[in-house]
Amino acid sequence: MALYFEDFALDPDRRELRRAGTLVAVEPQVFDLIHYLVGQRERVVSKDDLLDAIWNGRVVSDSTLTSRINAARRALGDSGGEQRLIRTISRKGFRFVGALRQDAAAPRDETPPARPPREPPATDRPSIAVLPFANLSADHALGLLTDALTEDVTALLARVPGFFVIARASAFLYRDASHELHRIGDELGVQYLVTGSVRASDHLLRVTAELAEPNGRQIWSGRYEAERGDTLTLQDEIARQLATHLEPALLRAEFSSIRRRRSDSLDAWSHFRQAVGSVVVHGWSEDGFERGLKELELAVAADPQFAIAHALFSLWAAIGANMSLLPNSDAARQRASDAAERALALDPNDFDVLGFTGCAFGDLGETSRGRKLLERAIEFDPSNAQARVALGVLQARDGEHATGIDNMRLGIRQSPQDFRLGFFRSLLADGLIRAGRFEEALDEAQTACRRDGGFFLPRIVAAWALVRLARLDEARAMLGEAHRIRPSLDREQIERFFGRRAAAELDAVLG
Repeated sequence: MALYFEDFALDPDRRELRRAGTLVAVEPQVFDLIHYLVGQRERVVSKDDLLDAIWNGRVVSDSTLTSRINAARRALGDSGGEQRLIRTISRKGFRFVGALRQDAAAPRDETPPARPPREPPATDRPSIAVLPFANLSADHALGLLTDALTEDVTALLARVPGFFVIARASAFLYRDASHELHRIGDELGVQYLVTGSVRASDHLLRVTAELAEPNGRQIWSGRYEAERGDTLTLQDEIARQLATHLEPALLRAEFSSIRRRRSDSLDAWSHFRQAVGSVVVHGWSEDGFERGLKELELAVAADPQFAIAHALFSLWAAIGANMSLLPNSDAARQRASDAAERALALDPNDFDVLGFTGCAFGDLGETSRGRKLLERAIEFDPSNAQARVALGVLQARDGEHATGIDNMRLGIRQSPQDFRLGFFRSLLADGLIRAGRFEEALDEAQTACRRDGGFFLPRIVAAWALVRLARLDEARAMLGEAHRIRPSLDREQIERFFGRRAAAELDAVLG
């Protein structure tokens, strides 16, 4: 039964949160958190209550809990202060303070739009998701190692011919989750799930891993021990064992070890992880990008040899400059270029470094170099959704419309729960417009709008598609929505991201 408060509708059966009829993109665990707080609205909910209800009693860090509360507040549009729907009660916990209203009190003209269709993974080959390995100790450093283990097992499996692997960005949404396997399988659209845990004992690292179908049927499980300093051998062994218990085609696959350059600095990794979360929590905004770049600066200050941090800095600086989210675009573009060069000098064979810097160079106008780097990133890690979408964008803008659109669609299918889907679909809509497929472009842009109600970019591309369809009144209204979200939006910003052609065609509806 749906719960109504303010202009929200929370539907536990459909697992949907809507605001004024528009679907709000929310992570599964954050949805559970909101649902629990609303259901317990008559009392203050303690941290222990949340751990029992959302994490099944597992120990999670205060930063994890805080990030989920912040994400819940952001989904509910909390403006802070006395306007918060989720209040923090000092030294006691949290309480939902919104007033529920009856179903009949819902606005009469509120007709929820159709649920955005989920792009299923390719069905012509087996599909799998590697869920975040659980850290069964309070050791924060071990938590970072479990992330690396999950990432490398994903990348190794993605290199097996004939197998479709969900990108890490979607699988990592289920970190610290208490979701049933069947629900995760349905949400990710996969046939197999890999789960695991890591526990430290003296100088040993003990790892368990399991391959199962979403219905819970276990296909294979294994246990491993290794010295804490010998994790790379352990990662390869797990991937090999998984391969031998999957499709016969996997038995012929040859795994080559991935030797990624990692930082030994716990501070560097902590800042890197906080940077990644900044856009998730604060959105595609000046605040989100400035916080993220600041955390990355702290990461490379702690470890100047941290190649992936330099690479992500280059990507976000380039995107931030192109989206006018950074104050000095020219300076940001130069910093993006410098950081990309530094990352490649440190580690030219890491798939994340290649993917991030390839996209950065593409955004900086070095299309040929960007494409080569992205192609190498995908060769090393075929599940790299970000690199796949970025390559498709560059191909479409080079006039290779069909190939580019196919790559963008594949990248979206590879990461069906990615927090960047609103951005990815906006780029796909842009490519479809350039290919003359205006109705399809509008569908993609509108889907992106529904996924992220606070993102201005898909509304601009939707307005562009509407102009090409000669639906000027609708285009003007859509551009008005973009202005409402981003009041500083002007023609120069549109031209900087979409190009002169788009800006010129939108002149007809610009205020």
